[in-house]
Amino acid sequence: QGKKIDFVRRDAANRRLGRLGEEFTVELERRRLRSYGRDDLAKKVEWISDTSGDGLGFDVLSFDEVDESERLVEVKTTTQGKYFPFFVTSNEVRCSEGVAGQYHLYRLFRFTHRPRLYVLHGALSDVCRLEPMSYRATVAVKEAT
Repeated sequence: QGKKIDFVRRDAANRRLGRLGEEFTVELERRRLRSYGRDDLAKKVEWISDTSGDGLGFDVLSFDEVDESERLVEVKTTTQGKYFPFFVTSNEVRCSEGVAGQYHLYRLFRFTHRPRLYVLHGALSDVCRLEPMSYRATVAVKEAT
C-alpha cells in the first residue's frame, strides 16, 4: 500500500532545516576561530551557499587557525540521530576529492532537540559508503533511417 507524501511541504522543511544548519555552522566556525585568537580569520568566514549559490560543492568557507589555509565545509543537518543516512550530490563528491585536504563535512544531528556534531575530513568516497540513489535520464533518440 502506498502512502501519500506532501513532497512540497517536505522539501520546504528540508530546505529550511538545511539553511538553519548552515547558519549555525557559520557561527560555530567564527566562534572556533575566535577561541584561537583569530578574530581576523573569523571575520572572513563566508556562507558561500548563501552569497554565491549552491553549486560549488561546499556551503561555508572557513580557515585553518594555524596556517590560514581555506577550510571548505559542507553541512548536512538532520533532526534524526547520529547515524541517520544523508544525501550527497555528485558535485559534492567531486569537490571533496579535488580538495580532500581542505574538505570537511559537518554532520549536524538531533538539530531541533540538542544539536550535536561530528566532522568527516577528506574525500567523501574515502570516509563514507556511497550508494547511487538516482539517475538523470534523457530520452534516447535514434537517428531516422
